[in-house]
Amino acid sequence: MTQHGMPLSTPLTQQRPILPFTLLLTSLTALYLLVFWPTLQSMELIWRHSETYMHGYLIAPISLWLLYRQRQQLSRLQPEPTVLPAILALPLLLIWLLAYSININFVSQFAAVFYLQLLIWSLLGHRFMRYCWFPIGFLIFLVPFGEAANPVLQQITADLVVAMLQLINMPVYRDGLYLHTASAVFEVAVACSGLNFLLSSLVLSCLFAYLHYQRLYKAVLFIALVLLLSILANGIRAFLLVVIGEKSQMAYGFGADHYYYGWLVFFIVMFCSFWLGAKFSDDNPAQAAEVPPATSRSFKLAAIALVLPLSLAGLLSKTLPAEATPETAAPLFSSMTPPDTRAPWGIQFYDGLSRDHWQSSEGVEFFYATYANRQQQGDLITWHNTLFNLEHWSIRHARREGALLQSYGVLELVNPQGQVREVQFWYQLGSYQTNSRVMFKLLQLKFLWLQRPEAAEVFAVSSMQPEPLSRQQQLEQARHTLQQTIANER
Repeated sequence: MTQHGMPLSTPLTQQRPILPFTLLLTSLTALYLLVFWPTLQSMELIWRHSETYMHGYLIAPISLWLLYRQRQQLSRLQPEPTVLPAILALPLLLIWLLAYSININFVSQFAAVFYLQLLIWSLLGHRFMRYCWFPIGFLIFLVPFGEAANPVLQQITADLVVAMLQLINMPVYRDGLYLHTASAVFEVAVACSGLNFLLSSLVLSCLFAYLHYQRLYKAVLFIALVLLLSILANGIRAFLLVVIGEKSQMAYGFGADHYYYGWLVFFIVMFCSFWLGAKFSDDNPAQAAEVPPATSRSFKLAAIALVLPLSLAGLLSKTLPAEATPETAAPLFSSMTPPDTRAPWGIQFYDGLSRDHWQSSEGVEFFYATYANRQQQGDLITWHNTLFNLEHWSIRHARREGALLQSYGVLELVNPQGQVREVQFWYQLGSYQTNSRVMFKLLQLKFLWLQRPEAAEVFAVSSMQPEPLSRQQQLEQARHTLQQTIANER
């Protein structure tokens, strides 16, 4: 007799001795934590410091709760280690090691979580995953992802706000991400992109769909609907804040109530989505198919395929070179004129080996910083190293000049006061220079594994010269001056 496709009892001849499995489980848990601990710490650090990703603290408890709901069915299953997921996990170890070696946290974090999911699958077997694919798959939301969508979401939000203001005949002039009304200038900043709403909606809608739907098309349609409503709701939230600020002469809408209005709109949208989604929920749970039990040979192969590669990856990660990072980056030049602070550029690079920022008599600002290709703390390309103050400036235009490996980037920035600043920048490693962060990371990987200890450098010049042509000529000359100044210092 079976229930939901599973035997109610397992013959003693098929039951696996618990001691070998317990030893394997304990060893792999300890080994996983030992190898991936720096990557897990980097994820927790982002959860702690970003409101967008604070939901990360809830993901593992929710997965455990989902497993607890199925405790009666799972209690009848014997662990059946299998080798296939362990083989599939091997490329993930290589990807993790390469990403970890050059501090690409986004990739290393995904690789660490995907590896954990495949490790659980390999340890517990196919039947376990047939029943628990969602609680295990849900762990992917541990990874802080989605920041690359911010610029697109900001543009969508600005489009929605302008369209809705025009519907109520409120005059508005748009300059990039700045919205000029009769009495104020509003910026659709990164915090206004709605990424936090979108990610929270994605997590909650996936969980709701798993608990209420068995038909795939229903789950997909529900999740897509919730995401669309989340984007629309964020546009409505921003629109209401602009209207409230405009009508109240900025007395309301942009203090603590800015925060409360946003989450009130989010709560209303989610409540309505779940109420509507519950109307179409499925009643009958899906049944899992029977999977043959694993053999002792599968157990041994799975153990070898998991323990040996994981141990090797851990050993290799501990042998990676890492130069000591000084508490304060030392300046190369001590007699240069400090930059003007009236309209601050706001370029910021932390944890470098050296850092210089100065201004010429013509008002052109120069910035130069160096990093070890791999160092104990920090890196040249990280989320908190920025080419301008994100709260004060927004990008109007961006372009690349030159071939990819001999290129520099050009940014035209604008602030709420209508001031324009142009920035020309590039990252350099050896004889290669590029404005592409991805290409620079690949160069770092090449130099690291070829054991070429070249310094990683960032060069940038900036001007607020009002006339565009004069500004470009000024920066062209400044770029060559900066290169020559650094070359003479070496």
